[in-house]
Amino acid sequence: MQASVKIMDIDVDMMSNDVFIRKMNEYLTDDHLDVIMFASTKMLNKAMEDEEYRAFLEKADLFLPGEKALLATHHADVLEAGNMVVSYRSLGMMLENLIKEDRTLYIIADNQNAVEKLQHYCKKMQPELRVVGSYSCEMDMEDAAIVNEINSHTPDMILLNLPVGVQESWIMEHSSLLNAKLCIAIGGVAELILAMQRETPEWVKKLHLEGLYHRIFREQAVKKDVRTRIFRKKVVKYNNQNEINEIHDYTKDDGR
Repeated sequence: MQASVKIMDIDVDMMSNDVFIRKMNEYLTDDHLDVIMFASTKMLNKAMEDEEYRAFLEKADLFLPGEKALLATHHADVLEAGNMVVSYRSLGMMLENLIKEDRTLYIIADNQNAVEKLQHYCKKMQPELRVVGSYSCEMDMEDAAIVNEINSHTPDMILLNLPVGVQESWIMEHSSLLNAKLCIAIGGVAELILAMQRETPEWVKKLHLEGLYHRIFREQAVKKDVRTRIFRKKVVKYNNQNEINEIHDYTKDDGR
């Protein structure tokens, strides 16, 4: 199953997990770089204010929901129960597929700490995954040197984690120069992905502060729910305003 939904007039691709993997494998056999972006509320909010940025999003081969908050008015839980791609959690399934297809991965992030966290996440999810190289933007290499560095490893897939705005413009501007088959851009949801791997530090255990430590993360979860409600209200307000505008345009034309 494959379709799309409009969220504030931006098409977000909807598909079942098996269709997603099939599309991924098709991209991995292409002779050019295909780009899949995991969308976030931050990305859609930015797209509403920046037409140039929105154009970058529209160039993606797939623009998938990266967090359930995007589907706040589309019954995300029902979609998930139907085995649909509704969040960044599908990344783990993608990594597993890379192993099955004997494919390689290259990681790009804005700093070395982020690179190491992604490497840890990928290896924890799939220990046998072949990560052939990585690049941290802290290295501050020239564009041509960055492209040469990536291409020298001939990766099948690039996992890209850069700040929203920078990420989308960089990959779209360099896609024709990269020899990889597929790029997965997770910059908008990387914090959510890595938060799943957070373990209780040893010093917290030694001080018997586990209760406080996990209460803090529960509070963060509450804040996330608040952000979801805020985004839902924004979508409803946007849709209502569009309906008002359409009625206004219709009555104006009818009065001619």
